Amino acid sequence: MNYEPQTFSAPDGTEMVILPAADYARLKLLAEEGEDLAEAQRTLARIEAGEGTMPGDVLDMILDENLHPVAAWRRYRRLSQAALARKTKLSQVWISRIERGGGYGSRETRRKLAEALEAPLWALEDEHGG
Repeated sequence: MNYEPQTFSAPDGTEMVILPAADYARLKLLAEEGEDLAEAQRTLARIEAGEGTMPGDVLDMILDENLHPVAAWRRYRRLSQAALARKTKLSQVWISRIERGGGYGSRETRRKLAEALEAPLWALEDEHGG
């Protein structure tokens, strides 16, 4: 800066500063980046505390394409239903039924799927918690 910013007091006593628009834009950007950094640090702290996450691509498939979580993770891992069935020792028909919202049948089935898909168990819950 090769100038001295001007200051004045507003009628309510607030100290004000006049500065070039380019400097204001730069300061605003720095503040926004600081907010982004703080949010990233809060997210990292939640992850380190054990809060789960999932890849954005999986979340997009669940929300945008209305896919069942198992189908979204399976596609993300580039597996066919038959390949997932082989990995879990479940039938392809059963995988298809689960992906259509037919339920898992047991917690053990969901555990097998989570392991085969390399996904956290909680991430395979559908909107009904099943």
